[in-house]
Amino acid sequence: MVGLPWDATSSYRRGAAAGPDAIREATSGRLYNRFTEQGLDLAAHWKVCDHGNIKEVSDTSKVKEALASVVRLHSHHSASMLFLGGDHFVTYPCLSLMEEMEKRRLHLLYFDAHPDLYESYEGSPYSHATVVSRILDGNDSGSRTVCYVGIRASTREQDERIRALGLTAYTTRDVCTSGCGAIASSISSRLRGKPIYLSLDLDCVDPAFAPGVGNPQPGGLSTRQMFDILQGIEGLEIVAADIVEYSPRFDLERTTAFTSAILIKEIMGIMAESSSRNRSSRRQR
Repeated sequence: MVGLPWDATSSYRRGAAAGPDAIREATSGRLYNRFTEQGLDLAAHWKVCDHGNIKEVSDTSKVKEALASVVRLHSHHSASMLFLGGDHFVTYPCLSLMEEMEKRRLHLLYFDAHPDLYESYEGSPYSHATVVSRILDGNDSGSRTVCYVGIRASTREQDERIRALGLTAYTTRDVCTSGCGAIASSISSRLRGKPIYLSLDLDCVDPAFAPGVGNPQPGGLSTRQMFDILQGIEGLEIVAADIVEYSPRFDLERTTAFTSAILIKEIMGIMAESSSRNRSSRRQR
């Protein structure tokens, strides 16, 4: 686990730089036990090595370097990684570093209210609102699968790019209309057999359940729907994950912190199942 206290590219409410430490505090064993909702004992699968936070940097081009220097302090070959943001820009250097470490292309499962598919935002190509565009830079068309979940604040420009690039977007309305099970099944069919980077922007969740975010967008998914979708994609190979855009200064009752902590437990649960299957597969080969 690594924290990225970065919010230099936030555009509405800053404060996500304080997110990593606040999320750590909310994962206290005084409140939560080590079992997922489905009864998986996380302690039987994981030993968590917290690498702490990256050093503070002021330039987008330095984030990946700072991240690499922290990650490589310890040797954890083939270990799953969890990154704590920070604004959503951090997904770009995190995914890029994981691809270098894994030596393979990762596909993207992206929970967010926004597509983050602008070419440039507020005059910069490097922003929380351009992160998917930067991840797709230099890729052959269709070579990286991208599945969005929870989109409800797109623009005509970004919708057209989603279609042109062949990306998949499950909107919040799609989830409400089709049901979590159907959405999870569709995601699984598209991503099965592919190594995945899972990115979870907390503004995917309705502000009733996660008010402490940089860009709150009403009409989002409930915590229950998030659980059902995550549990429904169990079995996919999730190599790394992040949880981003938590701003403690806007979270007076710590509702978002507790939502973050419980979602992390469920993510660790589905990553544990994936890790166990992959180890078994390697032994059989």
